[in-house]
Amino acid sequence: MSLELAINLLTSIGVIISVIFLAIEIKKNTQAVRSNFYDSFANSNREFLHQLIVDKDLGKLFEKGTKSWNTLNEDDKRTSNFLYIQLFRIWENLYYQNKMNVLEPWLWVSNRNTIISYFHLKGIQEWWQIRRQSFSKEFVEFLEQSKKPENQIKVIEDLITTTTKDSNNK
Repeated sequence: MSLELAINLLTSIGVIISVIFLAIEIKKNTQAVRSNFYDSFANSNREFLHQLIVDKDLGKLFEKGTKSWNTLNEDDKRTSNFLYIQLFRIWENLYYQNKMNVLEPWLWVSNRNTIISYFHLKGIQEWWQIRRQSFSKEFVEFLEQSKKPENQIKVIEDLITTTTKDSNNK
């Protein structure tokens, strides 16, 4: 074997090892990005829910608005509007991350179901008509082309009513 051939062979092996190492690093980086996004999303979600838990009146207002936006008074509409914008921004970001293939499919499916269920609530639909222009065209199309779920999300009032009816029927 000539010296030139040996050098070329060693160079080729070095390039192959570098490419393999680079592929491993890219995969680790992708996993880190996904992990960081999920952690960020979980924190945003926790913060949103935390404010509704800490301030019970805010939680009640959130649910009341999902049932009927049009029956809220001016102050309640103002507060609910900010809550819904905050929530839908979190969801718009989740939608975008899904489009960028950052999310694991199982994570997107479970959250998509929640998003669509809330989107189709009567009060959210009423609010949406006046706020839809605040969101990206793609996100608006995703929501508006979604089908209303058969088993829609229930607010606590509905769950209590259902539980009470079930208890009385026994």
